[in-house]
Amino acid sequence: MLNNCLVPDNYNNTTRYIISDLNLDVLRGELTRHDEVITLPKLSYDLLVALAQAAPALLSQEELMAAVWPDRVIGDETLKQRVKLLRKSLGDNASAPTYIEAVRGRGYRLIPVVKCECVVRKPPSVMLDLSANDRFPSLSENQFGKLWRRISLLGLIVFIVALISITSTSILMNGVDKNDKALLGEQSPDSGENTGANKTRNKVTGDMDTSISKAMRFYTRGRDYYHRYRKQDNEIAIDFFNKAINEDSHFSLAYSALSQAYSQKFFQFSGLEHDKQLAIDNAYQALSYDNKSAAAYKALGTAYYVSGWLSKSIKTLHRGLEIEPNEIEILINLAFIYSEQGELATALTWHKKVIQQAPEHALAMMHTGLTLARAKQYELAEVWYQKAFSLQPDYLLTTYHLAQLAIAKKNYPQALALVENEKGNSNQQALFLQTQADIAYFQNNIDMAKNFYQQAADLTPSAIYSRSKLLSVLLTKQINSVAKTSTLDNSQAAYDEQSIAGLKAKQQQGNEQAEVSLLLAEIYSAKAEYNIAMRYLIQAIEQGYQLDYRVYQSPSFKGLREQDIFQRLTAQMKEAIEIDSFFKQ
Repeated sequence: MLNNCLVPDNYNNTTRYIISDLNLDVLRGELTRHDEVITLPKLSYDLLVALAQAAPALLSQEELMAAVWPDRVIGDETLKQRVKLLRKSLGDNASAPTYIEAVRGRGYRLIPVVKCECVVRKPPSVMLDLSANDRFPSLSENQFGKLWRRISLLGLIVFIVALISITSTSILMNGVDKNDKALLGEQSPDSGENTGANKTRNKVTGDMDTSISKAMRFYTRGRDYYHRYRKQDNEIAIDFFNKAINEDSHFSLAYSALSQAYSQKFFQFSGLEHDKQLAIDNAYQALSYDNKSAAAYKALGTAYYVSGWLSKSIKTLHRGLEIEPNEIEILINLAFIYSEQGELATALTWHKKVIQQAPEHALAMMHTGLTLARAKQYELAEVWYQKAFSLQPDYLLTTYHLAQLAIAKKNYPQALALVENEKGNSNQQALFLQTQADIAYFQNNIDMAKNFYQQAADLTPSAIYSRSKLLSVLLTKQINSVAKTSTLDNSQAAYDEQSIAGLKAKQQQGNEQAEVSLLLAEIYSAKAEYNIAMRYLIQAIEQGYQLDYRVYQSPSFKGLREQDIFQRLTAQMKEAIEIDSFFKQ
């Protein structure tokens, strides 16, 4: 029987392969089984796509090598190991396979019948809730300069006419922008104006210009959604960027933007390790098509940051700044990373430069407040948080930092009021559960704190060594110790040792974030191993952590605070930095 995938029209439009109980969505670059994501390394993913595209045909070893490693020469053993890894990810057994069959001396093929689906004409399910935010930031001209030069004059005219036509008919349908439905492939009724002249014009411009125009529109809309800084909008942005790349596979800006979206997904929306790797991969892809792109260096610098490689991130972002000295997002990211490294005076210099250039940039104002809070300038920090909040009231991280600032000032009623206003918001529910836990924790209400930390950890299972998960286990142990009971299961009982090993492994892989060292210090302090705890606390400080309420008010650090070594450390702390009058306005 001829596989539906092999019918030319269906093959070219395929966005999803159904392989038994597996759903391989090539539009999203995602493999799922019963709606649960199966994380695949890029090479394993490419191997599965090649097999799915060929099914039910058998692919020789040479054909698979060419498909998965197009620019490299590899041996048979490398392919065998990659097949083995893919089988492991799928839960397949080589001796009794259900997915991948190896035909000795000939190659590999998929065993199940592969069905193809084309869903490009339907908007993704995540597009059902677009009414939450109607803020559309303006995009600077320099982001588009290189692409405009690639479009012919006639193609540009066609693009502008099409864009004006789309904009003039814009309405909202079921919470989805009609323009975006059209861009995602849902066609409008034929206007009846497809004259011979129009056909001739389209023929002259050619498929290439049309494809580039569509790619630009997908990219532009993706940028709009990305800048809303909300989970569902970020998913929509990823869809748009992938569609732009499908139209123009050499579109460096789209790869850069896709990298940024995956970084944001990992960093702000509890993404998976796979998202972090996709951020790095797409940034390198962007550079491979344009190694003079500030956007590509910005994307790679951001991807390095979410991987914890702060020094590499700063170096890479500066390379982007050499290309475009006024690129606002690079300036913002540099200010943020310098702040996290504890270089507060340097960070404030960059914050000032950003705000002078973009005086109504909510994210830049929120980051400025964060740096001022780290400098113990709490009143000024609150002023800048409020400025950010007034410009973008639905940016939940501003509310989170306002609540954390209230905790630092021991104004727990204010912190709780901020959390109560947002606790029903599904976009950052884990974040606000953690804040509720912090409010209880720093008031030494251990039972309540443990319950909230556990709820937050349950919502982000991919964050294996998150602070919420760590504290939920540590506090459970503390409660059991006081009550002289033991309710930890085997996995929880060994969790602190596993987390120590996992956090240390991150550092061995080059992670420079002070948060990792601080978590290690907290674990060892809770275990009453104060010398080791002090060693990691000092490391956190050297990496940029500014001693604050997380140590001074934390029950887990109580024993460490009573040690002479801690008293000597606090006596040697640096004096407060001088604050530019610019930030006092």
